[in-house]
Amino acid sequence: MKSWSLPRTAPAPVETCWHGEDILVTRGRVLIDRLHADDIERVTLVHAGDGESPGEVRAALFELAERAVVLGAASGITGRVLFERQAFWARRNCIYWVGERRVAWSSLPGAARWSLLRGRVPPHRTLTRTAAAALVDPGEAAGPQTWDERKRSRIERRRPFPGRTIGMAAAPSGLPG
Repeated sequence: MKSWSLPRTAPAPVETCWHGEDILVTRGRVLIDRLHADDIERVTLVHAGDGESPGEVRAALFELAERAVVLGAASGITGRVLFERQAFWARRNCIYWVGERRVAWSSLPGAARWSLLRGRVPPHRTLTRTAAAALVDPGEAAGPQTWDERKRSRIERRRPFPGRTIGMAAAPSGLPG
């Protein structure tokens, strides 16, 4: 005798967006979290490679006074929330960067180790401040640094003569210039 079951459907993806001064986190049309932007004390962007493009950001860890929230890049956090309002984040001066190899994903409460080993970051997870501290050592993070500051620093590091301005040298005094 065969038993029939309904086909499995994937849950609706987690998405983020600005709504006034709040960052809304939704699954489908259901609100699952609300982060008041002024309550965010620190944002740590977890990146692959050198973190030189928005596509290398794997997750964002938002630290608030009472809790922390991890949002995977698939939620749109890099585009819709962080890079759309760069002036806001520049004023806040609270964005830090850390390589994904420096993040202790195995300490994430309730995370299936097999999914983390495959590089899957949970789309949304609320943590205690203690759990967030175990996840990322603040000493490992670079910053505070906005995306524009990070880009300028990267360009400067790649210049053939860092710190020097390209242009004509001034003529020595007493000689016709």
